[in-house]
Amino acid sequence: MDEVQLLADKLTRARHAYYNGTPAMTDAEFDRLEDELRLLDPNHAFFSKVGAPVSSGWQKVKHVIPMGSLNKAQTREDFTHWYVNQAKGKELIYMDKLDGISISLRYEGGQLVQAVTRGDGVEGEDITRNVRLMQVPTEAFSYDCWVRGEIICKKSDFAEHFQGESNPRNTASGTAKRQSDPSKCKHLTIVAFECLPDTGSYATKSMELSVLKAAGFETPKALVLVSVLEVFAMYDGYLDEMREALDYEIDGLIIRIDDNDEWTAAGERNHRPAGSIAFKFPHESKETKLTNVAWQVGKSGRITPVAEFDTVSLAGARVSRASLHNWTNIQRLAGDKHYLRMGSTVLVSRRNDVIPYVESVVEHNNAGYPFDKPDECPCCGAEPVMEGEYLVCKNSLQCPAQV
Repeated sequence: MDEVQLLADKLTRARHAYYNGTPAMTDAEFDRLEDELRLLDPNHAFFSKVGAPVSSGWQKVKHVIPMGSLNKAQTREDFTHWYVNQAKGKELIYMDKLDGISISLRYEGGQLVQAVTRGDGVEGEDITRNVRLMQVPTEAFSYDCWVRGEIICKKSDFAEHFQGESNPRNTASGTAKRQSDPSKCKHLTIVAFECLPDTGSYATKSMELSVLKAAGFETPKALVLVSVLEVFAMYDGYLDEMREALDYEIDGLIIRIDDNDEWTAAGERNHRPAGSIAFKFPHESKETKLTNVAWQVGKSGRITPVAEFDTVSLAGARVSRASLHNWTNIQRLAGDKHYLRMGSTVLVSRRNDVIPYVESVVEHNNAGYPFDKPDECPCCGAEPVMEGEYLVCKNSLQCPAQV
């Protein structure tokens, strides 16, 4: 049970860091650890929660209808398993899985009266003031309802108005919750994918999307499908060219049962709706030459290795550096060679098209200079110590990086 709780605590910290704008691990690493926890304790309380508590100073608001999350399919085999067990013989609909910030909008008397971020799914932050500046209808509907959507920064707006920032998702998150000078919110867009009237409901998700579009919302690209083969054909089309042609970032497709009654009847799996699944895209990767391993000191004293390599273009960005996370990860990459060496060929990706990551060493350069862990802190010169997987400088009172 100690192992289970340590794993759950690690995932909880990672989730909190991600939703507060300081990701501590890649999405793929998070998914792997989440799968490990599910094997050890499939009913752990961690799986009943989504998002994370937020702490940016906005007023906190409890959601009237909780905002949940989706199960993921990382491979075609994962998707086929979901299809056979949950959706076979049913009409499906796919939607683009937008890579933005989830938002819940409240309309009363035809007016937008409140906009709340997802937060931890139970409680979010009221950012109505900023949302009114975004590309979203402030007047819509002849009935009271909730609208769910994603705040995104379109690629075109990112290129024109946010030059020098890291990526559209981080821009959307930071700009949407900016308290001083929110003027750039006008360059953000809300794409809506769910409408929940106070009374009544829609027969199908496709009808729901049509209603949202008619009300003036931008909606994700979507299409009704009838077989797993059609899903795979659409998925391949996105990998070939459709994804690149979109004006917004996506990291997969959402596939769900189109009929809303059938979707509800499917129930839940892992505390998430069983009638939907997020079919994730694979990570783009390229080979390049390792030129250096630099060591950086963080405010906690951890000395983190960073790989430097010949620049490669990945998912629309030029990448020349990637965190190696810790000494244990370097040893994993080095294998029986014991060291990473200058000039070795490495496979580099951008996990979820955002975070640069060294996936593996394709070919070791046995004659290259070996990169060993430093015997002194690169910032203050103190002798570091190993704490678990990490190399740490304990000179907290005099090390400039920590001070």
